[in-house]
Amino acid sequence: MGKRDMAELTQMRIVSIGDLERNLGVRRWPRYIRACEMVFQDRLRRIALDIQNRQNVRAVFISGPTASGKTTFTHRLAARLQALGHTVHIISLDDYYLTTTIAYDQDGRPDFESIHTLDTRQIVSNFADLLAGKMVQLPTFDFIGRRRLYAPEKQIQLSRDDLILIEGLHGLSSEIAGHFAHEQYYGIFIMPWCTLLDGRQLLGSRDLRMLRRISRDVQHRGSTALSTIDYWPMIDRTEQRFFPRYLAAADAYINSALPYEFSVIAPLASRFLRASLESWQNGTLAGSVYRKDRDGYADLASSVEAARDLLAACARIPETDRSLIPEDSILNEFVH
Repeated sequence: MGKRDMAELTQMRIVSIGDLERNLGVRRWPRYIRACEMVFQDRLRRIALDIQNRQNVRAVFISGPTASGKTTFTHRLAARLQALGHTVHIISLDDYYLTTTIAYDQDGRPDFESIHTLDTRQIVSNFADLLAGKMVQLPTFDFIGRRRLYAPEKQIQLSRDDLILIEGLHGLSSEIAGHFAHEQYYGIFIMPWCTLLDGRQLLGSRDLRMLRRISRDVQHRGSTALSTIDYWPMIDRTEQRFFPRYLAAADAYINSALPYEFSVIAPLASRFLRASLESWQNGTLAGSVYRKDRDGYADLASSVEAARDLLAACARIPETDRSLIPEDSILNEFVH
């Protein structure tokens, strides 16, 4: 596969409303889903084999922007590597958040995104000890109390064929991966790279990630669609600053966009967008979960405009049954 196959990045998934409509039907749609999933699974298989063939690799860093499917991909990759004979340990960089006071931008958005929110010194120390064969006590971060907890079952020591999979935004940073010889680790950059057309671009990669994130935030984080949209400028700033270099540092790229997902994510996110806008219109909109003390919004007017634009785009997409999504699909991270 070689060092950073940049050609892979250019393979954007280009989907049209016509493509989706032509594949509708009791028989055609399940076949379309299987075909989309097969492309993703084949790429996953090839990456696992590439890791297997690099005998000095002990760690795998999985990086990528928010709502790319890093968590599900990490577990699917772990299963593949276990089938190849490895014992795999999964580590989340979220467990290494600093316990200090949260920083906010000038509009009151909390910074949960930048590398400065992580205890990089402790991360590097733990990983260096693991690669040296030492026993390491790994933390679990308590987000409510903003403290690290240490459980006996999270003590690990790498044996000869063990691998650690490190999932997190900043794994491929010079502050973390840069402390180790590249022959010791394998870098993966994952994101959905796609566009949906209807005579013109209807939705792009950023829009798809926003719809994914809205669906996940509302269902699992007590958020509203407008809260997620209002927080997005913080996400944008981090991604624009850091991710070009993370992409360049990766050994492999995987496109997590599944063409059929537009007909799944868009209708689901539309429900949340509509509910959020209705609450705003009738004066019952709760404060953003991404503001200190849930005190209002950083830029509610812009968020409402963006929500309306997304809702208008989603209204043009045919809806399909979520129950047809395979159990091992990366989409389950966002729809359930």
